[in-house]
Amino acid sequence: MKQLAGIFFILIAFSASAQKISPADLKKLRAKEDTLREYAEYLVTDSLTEDRMIADSAFTKVLVRALQIKNSFYYPFDSLLGISKLYAPDTSFRIITWNISFDDYYSRQKGAIQFRTADGSLKLLPLRDVSEFTNKPHDSVRNRQNWIGAMYYNIIKTQHKG
Repeated sequence: MKQLAGIFFILIAFSASAQKISPADLKKLRAKEDTLREYAEYLVTDSLTEDRMIADSAFTKVLVRALQIKNSFYYPFDSLLGISKLYAPDTSFRIITWNISFDDYYSRQKGAIQFRTADGSLKLLPLRDVSEFTNKPHDSVRNRQNWIGAMYYNIIKTQHKG
């Protein structure tokens, strides 16, 4: 029951926050999402590695432009299949991640962390996947420039003493 109440309050918070996007900006975000949806599909379905790389580059550029729109943090980009978009339990940030396959054996993850800001401006930290250059990926502390690439499916809030 507590979980249900928590989900209810989060949904209310997002509903209230979603109203911060102006109608003009909402129209821009929907147009960007349409473009992003096409590139996201090419990332997965295109048979040529070169074309997937072009789609990835274009996807990244359009995504950054979309996130530059005021209050884009509250826009869910729900139609982007194959792209993970997760909000932190306290909604202080969201992480957007995706995968690009170069062949049957080699792929790389891409991603960024978008922070919620009081004025709706963009605060974005791109993540640089260095998985292939890492000796011990499971027992190391990382930063955004030294990220072990991953697709995220859940964010769990924990507490740390220190």
